[in-house]
Amino acid sequence: MGRRFSKRKNAPPRKERDPNEVYAEVKKENEQMEEYYKAQNIMSDEEWPVFWNHLKVTLPTTFRITGTRSHAVEIRDTVKNAFVPHLSNISVDGTVADPPRPLAWYPDDLGWHYDVPRTLLKKSPEYAKFHQFLVAETEVGNISRQEAVSMIPPLLLDVQPQHWVMDMCAAPGSKTAQIIEMVHANEQHQVVPSGLILANDADYRRSHMLIHQTKRLQSPCLMVTNHDASMMPSLKLAPNKSGEVVPFEFDRVLADVPCSGDATLRKNPMVWTKWTHGGAMGLHQTQVTILQRGVQMLKVGGRIVYSTCSFNPMENEAVVAEMLNRANGSLELVDVSHELPLLKRRPGLSSWKVFTKEGQVVEKFEDVPADAKGKFYPSMWAPANAGELHLERCLRIYPHLQDTGGFFVAVLKKTAPFVVPNPGRAAAAEAAAEAAKAAAATTAASSAAATPASEDMSEAKEDTQEDNQEDTQEDTQEEEDKATTGDKHKLDSPAGSDTTEVKKPRMSRAERFGAPGPKEEPFLFLDSDNADVQLFSRFYGLDEKFPKDQFLVRSEGEKNKTIYFVSEAVKSILQSEEIHRLKVVNTGVRTFIRQDSNSPTECSFRVHSEGIALMRQFVSTARVMAVQLKEVITLLQSPYPKISEFPEAIQQKLTDLQTGCCIFEFDPELEENKDQPNPRWEGQGLTGFVKGKLVFPVWKAQVSFNMLLNKQERRSLAMRLGVDCVDAPHVVEGGAKGTVAKAAAAAAAAAEAEGAEDAEDAEATPEEDSTMVEATEQA
Repeated sequence: MGRRFSKRKNAPPRKERDPNEVYAEVKKENEQMEEYYKAQNIMSDEEWPVFWNHLKVTLPTTFRITGTRSHAVEIRDTVKNAFVPHLSNISVDGTVADPPRPLAWYPDDLGWHYDVPRTLLKKSPEYAKFHQFLVAETEVGNISRQEAVSMIPPLLLDVQPQHWVMDMCAAPGSKTAQIIEMVHANEQHQVVPSGLILANDADYRRSHMLIHQTKRLQSPCLMVTNHDASMMPSLKLAPNKSGEVVPFEFDRVLADVPCSGDATLRKNPMVWTKWTHGGAMGLHQTQVTILQRGVQMLKVGGRIVYSTCSFNPMENEAVVAEMLNRANGSLELVDVSHELPLLKRRPGLSSWKVFTKEGQVVEKFEDVPADAKGKFYPSMWAPANAGELHLERCLRIYPHLQDTGGFFVAVLKKTAPFVVPNPGRAAAAEAAAEAAKAAAATTAASSAAATPASEDMSEAKEDTQEDNQEDTQEDTQEEEDKATTGDKHKLDSPAGSDTTEVKKPRMSRAERFGAPGPKEEPFLFLDSDNADVQLFSRFYGLDEKFPKDQFLVRSEGEKNKTIYFVSEAVKSILQSEEIHRLKVVNTGVRTFIRQDSNSPTECSFRVHSEGIALMRQFVSTARVMAVQLKEVITLLQSPYPKISEFPEAIQQKLTDLQTGCCIFEFDPELEENKDQPNPRWEGQGLTGFVKGKLVFPVWKAQVSFNMLLNKQERRSLAMRLGVDCVDAPHVVEGGAKGTVAKAAAAAAAAAEAEGAEDAEDAEATPEEDSTMVEATEQA
């Protein structure tokens, strides 16, 4: 959601917390804030007490079920059918809580909320089991903890699979994840979506949080960038496979901007103590510039959603009104009252008051004291034409309406090319018009007074006047060019227009180098005839339809270690001659990893778990092995099971498999005893919560196997099947490093048992993945 704004630059070092310190409960009162919003008339006097008291109640827990359509439905049905029936009428110490329930307005029951005290979670076996399920599924990304109101902006974007979408202020990434799911909504076999998701954040560290949040969705259409959103650079893209040069514009833009965050009171109680009148003043202009840049990069006919987690009209309606007036008819507010019909909302405001930091009302910009003019902008006040802008089409979400947080959303549509307003350019145009009018009057007067004897002289005067008018127009154009230097409005110029070339504006440091942060490794594409590409294409039998020219690496070494795959849209951006202006932090799905094996193998590349779902559509059946539940359990419960540990019926097939990576495929519908009751999950069949087909990479050594999933993925799969698993493979190495690695593993296990080891990252690194295979080789 639109995160609270904070200034980190030159911040003092954080004070170490005393572990024995006891925090006093935050007093949930703020007279200044209450008086401020009462003065804004955001609701009736009768409704106000209900609203104000609701702000003091802790926010319910909300989560969203993520992933592709079929996968999300499977998880949803698990929650709905396996857990909810057992969570009704549960009482602990006299406390009774309602069971989890879907958000009424969220499509397909994929958004859920529940309000359960901690004591109930700890003491109720039923809720403890449900909590265990949520934690496991959250670790692997099947469930995302996300505030309910934060889910609204992406739903109103109306994203289609072919759309290019930009999320301007994307971290931590929950909304970006929603957008990715929409781009991949079709789930067509052997089709990589033509859409694009560009997720940007100005904070380098937060951009990596964004990568972690979205990587689990395994989209080759995603790019993560690190820029000031108000200065996103324009690029001239490389031609696509059809030879077309697609402009660097977007069908959809989400501007969920930094804000004061006073609508998050139920989640962030400290806002009660920190709120001041000036909290939103310093953000207004930043919000306007971010929204303006988003409009510039939006295609004509496209939709942009502006949102904040603030109640303040200075951050909400004032920003939207200013943008509509700057657009001068090229932008309109969309009426979305028919969308999300069960979502309760209030209309936007058409009038509001502006206060000084001292809490005094200022009626108009001219009344601001001279010494304070620099802290205010005319756009903070409601414009004279506010009634004509249809600001009532904005959405105001209040906590008491459906037990949520607060939010503001405005949906705008670009109806014509947008040019950034420029006073210098307007003055030059007006001067040119006056000069042309005066010239026309002079010519008319001369023509009326001319005699036949002076026709030659009149013609000479007319020629001179035309020359003067051309000179005036050239001067005007020159002034316009000067005025536009530094503006980013050329994006809307018609493609291929035959206008005079203007001087390119000087790139800012942010455009040239991106936001501050470490230098990123380059993105280097591999040709389809590259030796490595040819090797794994032949070994895995990649389909001829697969675009083999969309693999890339991130190092210039001779030996490619990790190979990524990107969509055609991402490739057209990365191959732009101006890509140096765009700071790309991450893109692509890890598909193949080079594995140094002790056993001889034809192909040293294995399929990575991130790219397994994508690659399974294109690999031949030669490296795919259909397995039953028993084989899956064997892989989960034994670190390096030998062929002899598998059922006899499959041992010969496993023996015949060539050394190296292969894909195991488990279809619960083909399980012979699927209707037998699951010993751990009451009411479930033998395969537990796994209803759809599973594919995962496995490394075959000479006599043993190993499932190439990280710890969280293994735990989640085992829990859904209702069995136990081991976590050992990724911490034990084989080959020449065996002795040292085993000693290190033993020390790590001891440290973990003592509670001294920090929690690991949510996914295995390439190095951890390598140890899985090496341990298999040693076994």
